[in-house]
Amino acid sequence: MTTSQKLDAGQEIDSQCLKCKDVTNHTIIAMADGEIAKCECNVCGAKHKYRPPKIAKPKAVKKKAAAPKTPKKTMSQKKAETHFEGIMEGLDISTAKPYSMEEMFKVDELIDHHTFGLGLITSTIQPNKIEVTFNTGSKLLICKLKNPFKR
Repeated sequence: MTTSQKLDAGQEIDSQCLKCKDVTNHTIIAMADGEIAKCECNVCGAKHKYRPPKIAKPKAVKKKAAAPKTPKKTMSQKKAETHFEGIMEGLDISTAKPYSMEEMFKVDELIDHHTFGLGLITSTIQPNKIEVTFNTGSKLLICKLKNPFKR
């Protein structure tokens, strides 16, 4: 360390503290050949060799940001979309029923889910679940319990 003032044990300096993970005020506790050998952090009390504060490097001029890349679809995502398009062909999407866990649904009914979007009920799983095919694949959803005593 080269400074205009003479340093001695007991003086305060700034040093990089690994325990605090920051540049903090330290007290010199040992000198060797005119150089700081050890110092003590005045914040956490850790004793360690002197680490000069890191000088912040000037930030490089950022290049103009490129347009965000759209993630590539996997083969299974492409298959799901193709399958969905095939089963939706010829169906009237205006008949889609809003999805609610409090509703009962039937196979081949269209639903509109608030997260997954438009879907087709492909099977019912007793007593209170339906399998729905969406553009992103099949999902198992909860629905109103069907009364097993009602005929």
